[in-house]
Amino acid sequence: MQFFDVLITVGALLVLMVPGYILTKCKVLPEKTDTVLTALVLYGCQPIMQFMSFQKESYDSRIAINMIIVAGISFVVHMLMIGIMMLFFRARKMETKAKINCLRFASVFPNCGYMGLPFLSFLFKGTDHLGEIIIYAGVDIAVMNLIMWSLGVLMITGDRKQMSLKRALLNPTVIALFMGIIVFFTVQTPIAQLGTGATNQILSKLMEGLNIVGDMVTPLAMILIGFKLAKVKIKDLLFDKWAYLASANKLILMSVLTMVVVAFLPISIEVKYTLFFCLSMPSATCSTMFAVQFGGDSETSAVMVLLSTVLSILTIPLMFLLFSRGFGVVI
Repeated sequence: MQFFDVLITVGALLVLMVPGYILTKCKVLPEKTDTVLTALVLYGCQPIMQFMSFQKESYDSRIAINMIIVAGISFVVHMLMIGIMMLFFRARKMETKAKINCLRFASVFPNCGYMGLPFLSFLFKGTDHLGEIIIYAGVDIAVMNLIMWSLGVLMITGDRKQMSLKRALLNPTVIALFMGIIVFFTVQTPIAQLGTGATNQILSKLMEGLNIVGDMVTPLAMILIGFKLAKVKIKDLLFDKWAYLASANKLILMSVLTMVVVAFLPISIEVKYTLFFCLSMPSATCSTMFAVQFGGDSETSAVMVLLSTVLSILTIPLMFLLFSRGFGVVI
């Protein structure tokens, strides 16, 4: 895999923002488009995409062990980043407290679901690694969601009472991921390959339909980002110091931290690449949703997400170059 492959993949993914941007600027999309798209992606398409991520390969004990390894490393990297953010960024004034909280959140949680999975699908399409890598990405997303809906809520609100294990376990994405993992371990064969004759045809078409719905996450999420980009003033995007700080933390610090953690461990190359790319993604789109839901600084959060997404077209390929050449990790 080459630097140019990664650059083209990131560019192709971000081009999908253009329709949302243009249609918003031309006033074709109504004001509530972001609300509708967010609900559709968050509660409809993404859970199906997460479930289908475990339908790419048959059960294998090696993959099962690697899933545990991915979960453990993902948890460690996220916790290290949370510790760094809580240690180094403290609000001394009340007016900056909400901004600091959003900075911490946007610095820690990557856009694994909306951008990471589609990116990996594009990058490894046609290779023998794809199915395995998508499964590991699903595990990483599960870990991230559990942390995000528990400690992440604390980071946004600063209120321990807002933390809820029930909320962390019962959001649609985590439920779908648990269902996918259970089916993977119990059925041990992709559902589309079960049965014979007419039964096999029905199951294959059913899973094909679910795949189509799950694949809608990519264009819808990118259109949503394009919509939000069109609503932000260029001045706010280019001159917000908080957004640059969050982008540097997320795109560079977390990426380098992940490299250091995984590069020298005796783990499979698929695990290394999955964790590196997933944790090097820009700030999670749900950073803004959490800021809105829990009374954070949603405007600053939106700028952080947008700026990190735009900058990722440069940082992801450059971080990959460091990972592959500097650390010698080559697939």
